[in-house]
Amino acid sequence: MYNHTLDLFVLVAELGSFSKAAEKYFITPSAVIQKINHLEDDLNVRLLDRTKKGVTLTPAGQYLLSESKALIERSRDIRSHLQAFSDRTNRTVLFGTNQVHVAHLIYELWPDYSEKYPGTDLSSYSFNKDATDVLPNTDLIEGILYDEPAWQKGFTFYPLTYTRLSVLVSEDSSLASAGTLRPEQISGMTVVVIERGVSSEYDRIQDDLRKWGCIVEEVDNLSPSVIIDSLNTGKPVIIPNCWKDPHPHGRTVQFSPEYRMPYGFFLSRTASPAARDFIDHLKKHKPDIPPL
Repeated sequence: MYNHTLDLFVLVAELGSFSKAAEKYFITPSAVIQKINHLEDDLNVRLLDRTKKGVTLTPAGQYLLSESKALIERSRDIRSHLQAFSDRTNRTVLFGTNQVHVAHLIYELWPDYSEKYPGTDLSSYSFNKDATDVLPNTDLIEGILYDEPAWQKGFTFYPLTYTRLSVLVSEDSSLASAGTLRPEQISGMTVVVIERGVSSEYDRIQDDLRKWGCIVEEVDNLSPSVIIDSLNTGKPVIIPNCWKDPHPHGRTVQFSPEYRMPYGFFLSRTASPAARDFIDHLKKHKPDIPPL
């Protein structure tokens, strides 16, 4: 873990005084000075300029201060995640769900499993749209199989069905009442699509949209702000059908031809025995799940 003297260094830097930092730490000023001196010796760089009026940061000290806060916060996150590992029991499944993507299957399939395996608990949490805060002790995630996301590399995917790619339009668009959209209906329009390289199916629809005379606007993710902006400017958005109507003033319309993406559960390679039992249960009694 990080050097805890960094906490003291941050305090000295923010207060501009060894003595004030000593009061906060309930130690003597000389002890603070000694710890900071040792830190400078370890790093082989001068961090503070000492004057009669207090201390000021050197350029190196300014850099360390800016980096220390992030390092300290990250270390605390790691500690809490490690604690989560130690708190987890063999009969608990930690289920992660994306803030954008609503889980469809876990709460439908879990009751049958838990009835056969009493004493098994399901604990869930929500991670951000980019999945940068997926907890390292996550057992199970429900969702779509993409080609690119780094977090998926630590998981094994078990497909249960598939989701189609659909078109999200504003409720007042002439396209909103269409039963099924065909290429000629969006020809010449600007269509918002996930950038290339994230999914081969998204790449395929991009190629087809251009072939049909559409202007393709690539985005790195389908965040709420992207969806709102697209609806406000009248641009159709290609979204997974399992996200059906992600905005109250949007309408999801089926698209023809059909584009499919695998949908199921991601099982962590360090998953708890209960999570593995759940996947084994689904393999043995594979439910008949229609496309999402």
